[in-house]
Formats: sequence, structure tokens, C-alpha cells
Amino acid sequence: MSARVSLVHAMGRAAAKRPAEMRVAGQRVAAIVLGGLALAAAAARADDFWLVPNAFNVGPRSTVVVRGQTSSRFPTSKAAVAIDRIADARLISKGRSEAVANFGTDGNSLILRHRPRRAGQYVVAVSLKPRALRESVPGFLRYLELEGATEARARLEREGVLAARDSVTRRYAKYAKTLVQVGRGGPRAFGAIAGHPLELVPARDPATLRSGDTLRVRLLFQGKPLPNAHLSANAVVHSQDIGGEPVSVAPDTALVTDGSGAVLLRIGAAGVWNVRGVHIAPAAAGSGADWDTHWVSIVFHVTR
Repeated sequence: MSARVSLVHAMGRAAAKRPAEMRVAGQRVAAIVLGGLALAAAAARADDFWLVPNAFNVGPRSTVVVRGQTSSRFPTSKAAVAIDRIADARLISKGRSEAVANFGTDGNSLILRHRPRRAGQYVVAVSLKPRALRESVPGFLRYLELEGATEARARLEREGVLAARDSVTRRYAKYAKTLVQVGRGGPRAFGAIAGHPLELVPARDPATLRSGDTLRVRLLFQGKPLPNAHLSANAVVHSQDIGGEPVSVAPDTALVTDGSGAVLLRIGAAGVWNVRGVHIAPAAAGSGADWDTHWVSIVFHVTR
């Protein structure tokens, strides 16, 4: 298997067997099967959506290959997203954007392929079309609880907004970003805004991060900072000595955005990191839904 083998292939083998070695962008890492308690908690909530590149660094004029993953365990995937669910897919560099049109599936993964026109850092940004479902009020309140929106649930119950209703329509959409370097040098794009309804934007180039650093990440909702929002982060990590003892999947870090819509994430180790979150808000009048659920994630690689 080549040095640029997909991280998610290795995670799949690790989940099925024993902890297995894998390579990410030419560096050896290792995965472990998550414990039963974590699995039980994950099974109770809906799935996140991540973009995980087969390689975070590719040669000049090379094709960028990215996997769309849907799961509660980063970075695995339970099922491939249907291609017709893609609302928008782009590679964004400084001052320009290139549409992705080459889609496919591989096992449980959605596959995106695109050959950028120039060297540099790119933000790969994908949004999925909204889906709507009708559910009972108790079911909706339970959903809010499972997704960590306990304050929203408490407010609705306190204000009696749902008291006279027997059901609600909940609409949900997902937005994901990752970063890929093509060739050497070139313009940096880490701070590019994709324009997703809910979006995570790092304030520092993740390519410059080292273990022990702190990354500031902003959360934007409809283009504006979103304060007091709950986010989570974790990573598939490896030791600083690449040839030494591999380690595992880092536990979740709970984060809450400050008044400027930002969180500070301490990078505990080298590896593939993700930050993710869910924001539930009243739907616009006349939209055909009562509530909108927005899922967001960003994936990046810390080399050491």
C-alpha cells in the first residue's frame, strides 16, 4: 500500500480488527477502536460530515482526492453520501474558486477529485442539500437533548412555544471544509470564506501548527460571529517520533465560542484534527420548515 494511502481505509481496518498502522501524507500513524462507552454515546446522535483528503500535500499539477465521510467516529464513514445531495463543491484559493465536478463513491465514502490550476493552499468546501422531516414534539425535544442543544430545549419548554403543537418540521443541512497543499509555496487560503450558512474559519494557517500550539477558530452563522455555541474537537494522532510508539484517537475536547464567536483549541499532538458543531435555529418564515439544523466541520493536518 502506498505512502499516500487514505486515512479512512486504515481506520476501517482498525475498527474491524486490531489497532493498525496507517499513513497520512507520508507519515505513519495508528488508530484504535473506540471504547464501548464512546460507541454507545455516538449511536444515540446523528452523524457528522467530514472531508478527509487522501493526502494533505500533493505534487504540482496533481489531482486532489478527498473523501466525504458520514459517521459519529472521526474519520470513518457509515455510508456514502449520494452524489445528488451535493449542493456545492469547490476548491478555494486566495482570490479564486474552482468548481469540483468529478464525483464518485468508494465503499462507504463519497469521492471528490479535482486538479487545481496552480500551486498553493486550497480550502476544499462542500455543502449538502437540506433534507426535511416531520417528527413529534417529544421527538424533537429529545433530538435537541442528544445534539447538546440543552439551552434551546430549556428555552422552548420555558416559553411554551411547542405546547399547542403535536409535531414540527425539522430541516437539516451539512457543510464541511478541509485544507490541501498543492505543490510548494503559493498563496495561503486557510482564512477563505466559503459562504456556507454555518462555517468554521481558522485564524492561523494550520500548516504552521506544532504540538502544544493553540489555534483560534471562528464560527460564523450567516456570515456573522456566533457566540455561546458549543463545538467539539478531536484527532487521530501519532507520536512526535514518527518511527516510535504510535498513539491513538484523541478524546473529544468540548469548546464554547466567546463573544466574538471564537474558540481556542490547544493542539495536543501531531495528527489529523477536526473541529465540528451543530447549530439549531428557527427556520425562516415561509420556508416550509419550523427549525433548521446546521452541521459544520473542518479537518486539517498538524505535522509535528
